[in-house]
Amino acid sequence: MAINTREVIIVTESDKGSGLLYWLSSLFAAFIILLCLAVGIVGLLLPVIPGLLFLLIAAMLAARLSPALDRRLRKYPQMRRYLDSGHGFLELNWREKIRFVFWLILKVAIDLLMLLFRGIRWLLQLAVSRSP
Repeated sequence: MAINTREVIIVTESDKGSGLLYWLSSLFAAFIILLCLAVGIVGLLLPVIPGLLFLLIAAMLAARLSPALDRRLRKYPQMRRYLDSGHGFLELNWREKIRFVFWLILKVAIDLLMLLFRGIRWLLQLAVSRSP
């Protein structure tokens, strides 16, 4: 009988609160959320670090742990798309996970640049409309 060494342990809804694996994975996720929040806040102050990107990652991870936060974030269409894109992530192999994270970060960066350009355009229009 062959043993599959590539088995992945996935925590299901029925496992919640019942085992050490769920507790440890929740603790690890909370650590990553706090780390992303800290880097995100520093990134808001320093222009070198993409702060909003890390805040978005923290929000996506926190939504996986909290159904109430998930419902609240899903009220916004853009956040709903980001949250839906992460489903099935655990079933991917490492190469596909890295590729997924790369494309997600690229998508968020492009969205943030578009938001920045819209804000600059709005400020320019406001300045032109107020000029004598």
